[in-house]
Amino acid sequence: MLLNNLTKLFAPLSAVIIFAVSSCTKPEETVTAREPSISVPLDEVGTKAASQFVTVDADGLWTLAIDFGEAAEPWASVEPEAGEGRRSDIVLSWEKNEGKEARSLILTVASGGKTASATFTQSGTSGSGGGGASEIKSDIPGKWLELPATDDESLYFITHEMPEGSGLGGRNFSYYYSPDDKLAVWVAYPVYRGVTGSSGRTEAWGYDPKVPARYQPVLYHGYTGGYDRGHQMPSGDRTRNRTLNETTFYFTNMTPQLGRLNQQKWAELENHIRNWSSSLDTLYVVTGADIHGATKVAYDNNGAACTVPEGYFKALLGYKKGGSIGTGGYVGIAFYFEHRSYNNDIMDQSMTIDELENRLGYDFFVNLPGKIGEEWAARVESDVDDWWY
Repeated sequence: MLLNNLTKLFAPLSAVIIFAVSSCTKPEETVTAREPSISVPLDEVGTKAASQFVTVDADGLWTLAIDFGEAAEPWASVEPEAGEGRRSDIVLSWEKNEGKEARSLILTVASGGKTASATFTQSGTSGSGGGGASEIKSDIPGKWLELPATDDESLYFITHEMPEGSGLGGRNFSYYYSPDDKLAVWVAYPVYRGVTGSSGRTEAWGYDPKVPARYQPVLYHGYTGGYDRGHQMPSGDRTRNRTLNETTFYFTNMTPQLGRLNQQKWAELENHIRNWSSSLDTLYVVTGADIHGATKVAYDNNGAACTVPEGYFKALLGYKKGGSIGTGGYVGIAFYFEHRSYNNDIMDQSMTIDELENRLGYDFFVNLPGKIGEEWAARVESDVDDWWY
């Protein structure tokens, strides 16, 4: 009886003590795992076979993987491929590169559902592959009719000759490159019967051999954020053979472009251009990305920011021997598309070359006056001839 009475007496007090202890106990804090990291001290090397130590730092277990892009055979290895925590004794080894072109790989560490990547590039025997050049530098512009003015000191003028094995000589294309934005503001090139054919798309994504790799976006797998790898010089404008088509897949020729523009009206305009070129001796094309006032960015495969253009443009100068069209055989037209989808006729986006110059602040076809005179060149740039319709 006495025991029962004591139990009844202290039961309420026990509840109070348990409640007080429970109330003073802090809940366990949630610990967020750090982002894994990977460091490759030498990210650009020569052609010789060698190795180096790579450092990985992660919370807990991690694994390493190598992506060789379009390479047919693996040419490097990493040991160990898995570990835990921080390790700086990981060995990245690579074989001798006996090819002319540079080659690159992406080394990715995965830990706790998160990843980090680093790019590693090995020069080719030509010494000019992606990462082979030590610094970016401008070429000297020629007197080609497709070229705009090149007077912006913050940009680099790069030109490519026709590649060995293409069966063609002379220039291939030129562009005005912004390393800070990781894109060309314009790409200029001629289109004529000799550069087109039936080779089709090679999908040979890779570094531009004239620009150090660190200035280029890494785009083996495209941009993040739902953007296409939008060609500036289209693949379809260089289909004579595989060697020539591969040059259109240089990373420097790409911009982050919405698929609903790239795959629709922009592609339709590119098809029109090829149709127009078939009726001309030469069609000189400037295609570009308008980054004036651009604030959005997309990210490449290595997490580097790439400017998303506000719009896209094309300036066209057609030439037919004999002076049977336009002014002295020359006709001009321009187009501007905001970076969005369109449902209208592409010709609704057409304008004179002068109008596009006023909009962008560029000077297109600066060598045309030297060919046909100031007066006739002004006439070509201020009028859209009926020939285009």
